[in-house]
Amino acid sequence: MPARGDYIAAIDIGTTKVSTFIGFVKKNNVIEIKGYGTTECRGMKKGLVVDINEATKSILNSVSLAEKSTNLFIDSAYIGLTGKHISFLNNWTELNISSPGKIIRKSDIDRLISNANKVNLSSEHYILHTLIKQFSIDDEKEIMDPLGLSTDKLAVELLIIYGSITPIKNVINSVKAANIEIEDIILEALASGEAVLTPEEKSSGVIMLDIGGGTTDVAIYRNKKMIFTYCLPVGGDLITNDISIGLNIPFAKAEEIKKKFANLDHNFYETLNKINMGDLKLDKNKAALNIRLYSIVSDRVKELLSLVKEKIEAYGFLNAIPCGIVITGGTSNLKGINALSESIFNMPARTGIPVDIEGPSEAISNPAYSTAAGLLKYANQIKNFIDLGQFGDRKQKSRSFAGRFRDFILKVLRSSNLD
Repeated sequence: MPARGDYIAAIDIGTTKVSTFIGFVKKNNVIEIKGYGTTECRGMKKGLVVDINEATKSILNSVSLAEKSTNLFIDSAYIGLTGKHISFLNNWTELNISSPGKIIRKSDIDRLISNANKVNLSSEHYILHTLIKQFSIDDEKEIMDPLGLSTDKLAVELLIIYGSITPIKNVINSVKAANIEIEDIILEALASGEAVLTPEEKSSGVIMLDIGGGTTDVAIYRNKKMIFTYCLPVGGDLITNDISIGLNIPFAKAEEIKKKFANLDHNFYETLNKINMGDLKLDKNKAALNIRLYSIVSDRVKELLSLVKEKIEAYGFLNAIPCGIVITGGTSNLKGINALSESIFNMPARTGIPVDIEGPSEAISNPAYSTAAGLLKYANQIKNFIDLGQFGDRKQKSRSFAGRFRDFILKVLRSSNLD
C-alpha cells in the first residue's frame, strides 16, 4: 500500500512492459488513477521470470515513475500473474441439509464451501483463487444465492485456479528484491475481465481475450461468474518476430512497423505506400511489400485466434456466448483484428478498454493498460470484501500474500520431513 490508506498500488509485470498504477478509492467506490509509470520490461518471457535481476530493475523503474507522478511512496502492491503454468479444476461438492424445515443457513453454505476447497493438489502447485461457479439445490443448477431456500441437498461447483510454485516464487522474489511487499497476487485474466467487461456481458456470456506481448489470456464468463480460463503462451511479440524475419529487418523496426502500419484489412495497401523505411534495404516494389506484410501479420493472427478457438471448443463453451468476444491488451490495437475475430469465431467482437474507472485518458483509453487498471478494481473489491464469487477467509486475506505463501511452503516442507 502507498502511504495513505485510500490508495491502492498495482503492478502488471508483462513480457514487454511493466506498468505500475496508483489508484485512489473515491467515496462512491469508483477508482481514480492518480498516477502511473510504464517502462520496458526485461527479464520476462511469456509471463515467466527468466532473469530476476533484469525483472527487478524493470519493476523498480516502473514504480519510480509512478511515485514521481503522484509524490507517493509505494511499499506494497497487488501483482498480476499469468503464464502457461496456470491451470484450473472444477470441484463439485454436495451437502445434505438437516436444519428444521430444510432451510439453508449461512453455516451450511460456509461448511459446504469449506469442504469443496479440500482438493488434492500436488505440493508443486499453489491455489491462487477459488471462485464459486454455481450452487445447486435438489439438482436444480445455476442457483446464485441459496441462503434461505429450502432443500434436501445443497451443492456447489467451484473453479479452483492454481499455478506452479517455482514460477510464482520467481515473481515473488523479483518484487521483493524491489522492496515491494506483495498484498496479493491476482490472475491477470481476472483483472482484465474486471476492467473491460460490462455486467451484462458477464451475465449473458462472453469471451475475453487479453493479447499481450508474450501471452494471450483467455477468460469466459457466464451468469456473472468466470467459468473458464487459459493462458496461451503466444502474443504480439511472435507477430513482430515474423515481420522481422519476413522483411529481414531488426526486431525494433519490425515492432514500429507493426504498431504504426500493420492492418488485417485487405484494403489497407494504400496506407502502406506512405511508410518511410529510411535506409532499410527492402523491396522497391511497394505493392509486393504491402502484400508480404499483410500476409505475415494476417497468417500469424489467424493462427493465434484459431488456437484459442480450438481450446474453447474442446471444453464445449463456444455455442453459449451470446455477447461475443471482447479483445484487449496491446495487440488488440491492431487494425482489423475485431473483424478477423468475428469471421473466425462467427460472433461479434469489440475492443475492450477499462470501464467504470477514472484517470488520465492515455491510461484508461488504451487497452494495453487494461490489466493494470483491472488489478486496481479487483484489489479494491478484495480489500472491501465486495462479492466476487470468491471464497476466502477474511482474516487470511488481511495478511500479505508473501506471508500466506511462506506458510504454504513451510507446510509442504514439514510434510516432506515427516515422509
